[in-house]
Amino acid sequence: MIRFKKLEDKAILHSPLKDFELDFQPVEYRQDPISHLTTFVRTGRAFWAGIYKTDDALLEKLARETQDKCFFCPDKVATATPRFPADFIPEGRLTRGEATIFPNLFAQKEYSAIVAITKKHHLKLDEFQPDLLYDAFKLAVLYLHRAYEIGGAKYAEIGCNYLYPGGASIMHPHIQVIASHGAHYLIDIYIEKGKEHYERYCQNYWEELIKKEKRLGERYLGKIGSTEWFTPFAPIREDEVNALVWGKSNFLEFDDSDWQSLADGLCRVLKYYYDQGFSCFNYAIYSGPLGQKLSFLWAGAKIVSRTSVQPYPVSDNWYSSNILLDGFITEPPEEVAKALRTYFA
Repeated sequence: MIRFKKLEDKAILHSPLKDFELDFQPVEYRQDPISHLTTFVRTGRAFWAGIYKTDDALLEKLARETQDKCFFCPDKVATATPRFPADFIPEGRLTRGEATIFPNLFAQKEYSAIVAITKKHHLKLDEFQPDLLYDAFKLAVLYLHRAYEIGGAKYAEIGCNYLYPGGASIMHPHIQVIASHGAHYLIDIYIEKGKEHYERYCQNYWEELIKKEKRLGERYLGKIGSTEWFTPFAPIREDEVNALVWGKSNFLEFDDSDWQSLADGLCRVLKYYYDQGFSCFNYAIYSGPLGQKLSFLWAGAKIVSRTSVQPYPVSDNWYSSNILLDGFITEPPEEVAKALRTYFA
């Protein structure tokens, strides 16, 4: 059934950090059971920890310097952001709570929208609240319904790049909402491999995975409403946490409790990141084909930490991850789960 494939090895060198004594550094090779994407677990978290710590003074300076020209802040969002066509969303833009949705000025795919999730120009990671994310997600799914009903969009994703080291071009907290007629790489793999697993074993892979993670107890974090949370066996980036929405394969099946559960869990992970001294992150909420109930697929979410705001930041992107598609992490997911578990208690 599900196999967690891991190979252990070590690198050997005379390290100047240890007076050129012989240094043995353990290295693990892991393979994700469903996608078969590879991850290497290397040592050195303590050495590299500095690149993940936030320079709070610099972060506050950036927030001050960028606020006056921010298109997503309340005093400019109505005059400086695009409007939807009247036959798509008659109001041009929509608001819910503090959140506002509008078209992406530079579209990523056929349907591309932005949700500014709060009136505040900047939030620390412990200031993200479930109600803010929930309102943003409700606007997002309304947009996706329109893209599906009017344009026949089949695939959808909701994602977040937070702050510049996390890939954002604007500091103001916001999410991307994207729909298209073509699937992204990961969901194509999940559909293909999930179907193969279901036909071979007569079981949904993700339901089997959650049951196994619960039995093992090494990476499982907890259940929030309709969602299950865990650290994956082979993370693609540092401090990765995954969630699955029980029994739902696409966004149009989600009800309010599903979005509330995702918002709650994501905020718990962000609180953990904040307590670790981080300031940047990415998350993606993924879905199977809109309007299709697939018995062999569950929708879910992935969130990872990124290098933080610093005067001389070191990127956590390099050729092996960008081109060769290898994951590299410095903290085993089992250790991350130990630290995270109290946030899901």
